[in-house]
Amino acid sequence: MEQTNSPTILFVDKDADRKERISLLKKNGFKVFPALDIGQARERYKPGKFDLIIVNAQNNNPQLALAMCDDIIRRDAHQLLLLMAAPELQLPARQYLVSPQPEKVAERAKTLFAERSEAEKKSFAA
Repeated sequence: MEQTNSPTILFVDKDADRKERISLLKKNGFKVFPALDIGQARERYKPGKFDLIIVNAQNNNPQLALAMCDDIIRRDAHQLLLLMAAPELQLPARQYLVSPQPEKVAERAKTLFAERSEAEKKSFAA
């Protein structure tokens, strides 16, 4: 991962309320790099470049968004990833699925980094 003061997020979203999600993430200390679609995200993504990738399956082809996420995880099992999807999309179960509600996205992102931080502390202590 690139070392920065703030965790970096590649945020793939073109919904009208994306600015609310981005604003909330920034208020929680994240540096957000937006992409409007899967194509833009694929151009910007490089392993290790972003601490977290968040993809909105609601406004992209849901199966294409899921395939991109699965591909990223296959290439880099340590990449933090969230796929925003409402239950009505009925996507296959993945541990990285999250509600598209701005508060849920920000809370899950904070939780991921807290868990990673705790795991790193334990590995240093061992």
